[in-house]
Amino acid sequence: MKYLSPFVLILVIAVSLTTTSCSKDTTTNTVIDTVLVRSVDTVLPMNAKSWNLYSFQTNTLVDSGATTYYTTSEGIKFKGQAYRLGSRIQTKVELGIYSKTLYYKWKANGGGLFSDMVAQLKYDPFSNDGSPAIQGVDLTDFSLNNTFAGSTLIQPDVWYYTRVVPVAGTDNYQVITATGNYNNQGGTVLLTKTYPIYTKSGYIALRMGDPYGGTNAYVVLGECKIASN
Repeated sequence: MKYLSPFVLILVIAVSLTTTSCSKDTTTNTVIDTVLVRSVDTVLPMNAKSWNLYSFQTNTLVDSGATTYYTTSEGIKFKGQAYRLGSRIQTKVELGIYSKTLYYKWKANGGGLFSDMVAQLKYDPFSNDGSPAIQGVDLTDFSLNNTFAGSTLIQPDVWYYTRVVPVAGTDNYQVITATGNYNNQGGTVLLTKTYPIYTKSGYIALRMGDPYGGTNAYVVLGECKIASN
């Protein structure tokens, strides 16, 4: 297998980004630290082995299993790791979202107690989370059994459908969460918010934070994809 030298790789990227007055082509590529991340329509597999889980208990990635995360008939289920110590499921590779729409289908259960649910675009897959967001963008702020700091209350074991849609001509994305189905497929809109996303690639993630129910709390990711609309 042949490898390009760093100089050649940087030169190739630089050439690919060069335009002339005669060129009207547009690209859907994002360059981050000389790594080319393409924005491609993708249906992500709902298999635990295809995703990583970051544990706030150990501050590390953990193996799949019955006490962490695993595949079910409904999707990927991930659990709280201890009292008020949640977890974050995330893609194994960085994905581009330039001019693309993200789709999340998810549901949660706090074990009868408070828990926070946040869809994310994470730039550093090993960094912890906080408020404001650390090394990423928080796209939603939902909670079970109680609200906190402006979160929106949701119901346990109800499917929610979140679309993250680019706003043409800006760096903003509109985040629309609905019940019943996605808002563009007849769903009932629960919440709409707009956030700037300046870096158009990252690790797609879903976080369960501060689960008072500990290991009884869980989230199921039923669908996740990148699409053109």
